[in-house]
Amino acid sequence: MGSPALTIFAYLLPVLFVLLQTCVAVLLLRGPFRRYPLFLAYSLVQIIRFVADGIFFSAGGINSRAYILVYWTGDVIDDLLLFWLVAALTYQIMEGSPLLAGAGRMLRVIAAAAVALPFILYHPYFTSRWFRHTSQLLSLGAAFMNLLLWTGLLGRKGKRDQQLILVSIGLGIAVSGYAVSYGVLQFMTSKDTRWVPDLFKALTQVAQSAIWCKAFWPTTRKTPTVHPPLPAPGLNSVHSLPDS
Repeated sequence: MGSPALTIFAYLLPVLFVLLQTCVAVLLLRGPFRRYPLFLAYSLVQIIRFVADGIFFSAGGINSRAYILVYWTGDVIDDLLLFWLVAALTYQIMEGSPLLAGAGRMLRVIAAAAVALPFILYHPYFTSRWFRHTSQLLSLGAAFMNLLLWTGLLGRKGKRDQQLILVSIGLGIAVSGYAVSYGVLQFMTSKDTRWVPDLFKALTQVAQSAIWCKAFWPTTRKTPTVHPPLPAPGLNSVHSLPDS
């Protein structure tokens, strides 16, 4: 069994994640939500999911059918939103690029595969196992799509958009962290080691949210100090010659 301190840490990190996502939502509402509306939706979903998980966990416990259904449904919705975020950001970055047509076809193929494969490979549907594999495939698809996102980002000419770069970094950490944590989970045969992938996933969520807070934090532009013009030489100037 894992260290009690690490186990508690794994439970506290999701709370920090939701607090940071609340901060992200507030920062977006104060400014750039028109440019990033899906990111605002993602943050609001995280807050709603946290509340819903808490209600159903308190009502029935971790093994109740209702809690399991709410938890995994929320998890799949998270992965779908991240999937959508990567695709939308890729289209935004590659707008006007000759690579957009090819990238668009690849995005559609990855999206179709990620959505269809759970229904083809895994049965029965809507069980914990099915939800887990569905989340894993969506995360893997989003991670592959993230490579296209960075291809477009690195290929952009002109001045780099620092906010867009930070948003993309946070998104990449999120989808990669989800994919790795689900992959590690497949090898965890004991419930006592379940906290390991949970801890890793929570760490990536906190890192993602902290980077987004940094990206959306309002920048304070320093106004240049305006010095009064030097007086021109003349009778009223301090530089005028004294009376003889």
